[in-house]
Amino acid sequence: MHVSNNSSIGAYANISDLRMTVSCPPETFEDTVPVKQIKKEISFRIERPERPGETSSHHGSKRSSVSYSGDEEYDDFPEDDIATRNQRISENLERFEQRPASTSKSQNTVQFSFDNLEKKKPKVVEQHPHPETDRFGFFVVERGSATPPLDPKVLRRREKKWIQMLDNWRYFMDEKFELVKTRCRKGIPPSLRGRAWKYLSGATYQMEVSSNRFVFDYCVKQAGDPKWNEDIQKDLSRQFPEHEMFARVGKYGNNGKNDLFDLLKAWTVLHPEEGYCQGQAPIAAVLLMHMPVRDAFYCFVQICHKYLPGYYSSGLEAVQVDGDILQKLLRDKSKLTYRHFKMNGVDPALYMIEWFMCVFCRTLPWPTVLRVWDMFLCEGVKILFKVALVLLKYGLGSPSQIKQFPDMPAIVTRLKNLPAEITEEEFIVQKIAEFNLNDADMEKLHFGAMKTRQMRFD
Repeated sequence: MHVSNNSSIGAYANISDLRMTVSCPPETFEDTVPVKQIKKEISFRIERPERPGETSSHHGSKRSSVSYSGDEEYDDFPEDDIATRNQRISENLERFEQRPASTSKSQNTVQFSFDNLEKKKPKVVEQHPHPETDRFGFFVVERGSATPPLDPKVLRRREKKWIQMLDNWRYFMDEKFELVKTRCRKGIPPSLRGRAWKYLSGATYQMEVSSNRFVFDYCVKQAGDPKWNEDIQKDLSRQFPEHEMFARVGKYGNNGKNDLFDLLKAWTVLHPEEGYCQGQAPIAAVLLMHMPVRDAFYCFVQICHKYLPGYYSSGLEAVQVDGDILQKLLRDKSKLTYRHFKMNGVDPALYMIEWFMCVFCRTLPWPTVLRVWDMFLCEGVKILFKVALVLLKYGLGSPSQIKQFPDMPAIVTRLKNLPAEITEEEFIVQKIAEFNLNDADMEKLHFGAMKTRQMRFD
């Protein structure tokens, strides 16, 4: 489905119908990419090395193609040729034995030459080891700062359950979705997170079954708009420079940045009227940390089309609508916070644009980010509202906190430096489960927010 770039309010009146909360129905990109160009046969060439820096492989080299195993090389020689060859070898040996003994000078010369050979051995250049990383791929700054891993027994048990569920995905989504949701809230095992995200978002269907499976192959080969390409290039170095995949000193070199550029450029080719938005780069980077670029592209498209439609269009009107919805939810769930913000003129745009557009990957600790993404891709956009309500209620929801942060500058500073105890993953997940917010409530709130905005602009 193609999301048009329309700045009118009416264009987002049916966003609640577009948003994905459970599963993703089939959609097509045929309005954007010509069918003839997509469905043409694409040849697959195997080239080594497949990535820059993969130089340890000898595939395709002349040396590796020669066989030295035993006497297989001479099995096809005629017997006469073998006899002639053996006779020549014997004659050469006899000539060598009849040579006069070497003088001491020659011996010294030979010895000296061997000494030089030993001295001239190539020096082994010591390669500096790459900086130490934690289990998520981020460089370790302080010893002991990394979060402890999950108990291996618990992890293996969860992996088995997820493998069974992924192998029978349609059954679990149709018949046991509550079980899927419960397991997503517990956290997807790291080894299966990328695969699970593709299933949850509907990207697996798009890239393997639907007619859209050739879209990325087409888009990535296009040159792209120079304006958007330049904007993307400027943002590449800003995306998680402390992660080994995008850092200058990481073991992946520039591969991570190259994949990030290809993904975002492919999006601008698919949607030239919308182009590139800065909030898209962090989303794409998180996906690339868990899957190859082609898989990440289809997940990225699903997020932009189904989870956050209109978020990255010019004007950010869809984000503003959700800001109005968040304000109404805040009035119901945390009246003290709502009154304090209202009194100091704190607009939701001051904090929720980065929270929602980046799906909290710039705000929360990384273990919490992954847990939020697990739930977000399973349950939909309402997870973002729930996380925001937890942060606001427990970060600026008590009388003592309101006294400590009395004005707008203090409030904004607080929101940028939230206490660690309320951003911890188990705390967030527990509080999210306590909020009762279903799809019907979201549709009602969205309808009210749209009606209010239309009356405001009429």
